This record gives sequence, C-alpha cells and structure tokens, in this order.
Amino acid sequence: MGKVLILANYIFLIYGTDIYEKRKHIHVTYAHRGYKRACKFWLEPDITLDLNKKGDFSESELNEIKKLIVEHKEILISQLELFYSNQPVKAIRK
Repeated sequence: MGKVLILANYIFLIYGTDIYEKRKHIHVTYAHRGYKRACKFWLEPDITLDLNKKGDFSESELNEIKKLIVEHKEILISQLELFYSNQPVKAIRK
C-alpha cells in the first residue's frame, strides 16, 4: 500500500495488487478516532465511484472526495504513473 496524496482528512492510496487492473483508480481512506472508512474511485475514462466499494461514507462525503479528486487529478495520475513504473512514490501533503 502506498500513500500518494493527503488532502484535508483524506488519504489517497494505491495497493500493490492494483497494478494488474487495467483502469486507473484510487482508494480513499478517512481515519478519525480509530474509525476507518474507505472507498474506491475510478479515474478513467471518467471519475466515478466504484459502487461496490463506497464504504460507510455519506453522500456528502463522497461528493467532497470526488471534488478533491477532480481538483487534483493531474497530481494523482502523475503519482500513479510513478507507482506503475516501479519508481518510488512519496505522499504529497496539501
């Protein structure tokens, strides 16, 4: 598991096994006082929530996460490209 971006209270990450999936995507977690939630968003062809992996996030939280992904898509894609090419990825904190 590699953290690629930390925004607000959300951690955007990728798992080693994700390299085998054809479509780029990102996992998002939110940890607060021991309660951890996670969801998955596809980054291509459009930014969409994986409805099978939306976790316990509320609709407003999911909308906020999607907005953050849209605003930072270039950074996320760049970080994923590093990961997919076996280069070191350091989490960017904003």
